[in-house]
Amino acid sequence: MVAQRLGFDYIDTGAFYRCVTLAALAKGLDPSNPSQASHISRLAESSHIGLKTLFSSPTSSSSSSNKPSLPTTQVFLDSKDVSSEIRTGTVSKHVSAVAAIGPVREAVLQKVRDMGATSEGGGSNSGRAGLVMDGRDIGTVVLPNADLKIFLVADSRVRAERRLQELAKSTGGEEVLDVETVQKDLERRDELDRTRKVSPLKKAADAVELDTSQLTIEGQVDAIVQEVHRRQVSASS
Repeated sequence: MVAQRLGFDYIDTGAFYRCVTLAALAKGLDPSNPSQASHISRLAESSHIGLKTLFSSPTSSSSSSNKPSLPTTQVFLDSKDVSSEIRTGTVSKHVSAVAAIGPVREAVLQKVRDMGATSEGGGSNSGRAGLVMDGRDIGTVVLPNADLKIFLVADSRVRAERRLQELAKSTGGEEVLDVETVQKDLERRDELDRTRKVSPLKKAADAVELDTSQLTIEGQVDAIVQEVHRRQVSASS
């Protein structure tokens, strides 16, 4: 939504790791088994992953009475649309283990760069005005020189409730989980990502922290877009 409001490109790096996880599970590989890390790494290198984000016309304010439709991102793994499959609880449970494999991260980083982003500040081949990227090491590893870094935080219970709604929507209600289970899984994943040796989850020194616990999605978008505009005005003055 931020990308749509600003007329920027959008890349969801987490979708790449979820695709690799889905591919590994489909082949019966166990991401938590170190002996299978090399097999998963080769999958990460060979898999063709594509993203297609569909935007409607940007508006100056999310409170407009003529709000555009929400943007949607389709995710393709070897030409198959896996947008829903990569959001299941099973994939979420294993994605941190996959993301902790060094060669997998190298392969994903190269794929991200091939899509138009670079570690020296980002770029785009689409002609749009800029780039919005999300992921757990964007501000520290992938785009350390980004013009603006937002570090999103929220109460784990609130995050669990949001994830439960996301799961219900993406799976059509077929995957039945309770909020406590989802919350524990989120907290477990956070701990794994914070303590991994390769590209751990951490706030960049120059990142702006935004607590979204009490904010609607529109409120979160407004806060980020306002910060972008504030910096644009400051840079031009």
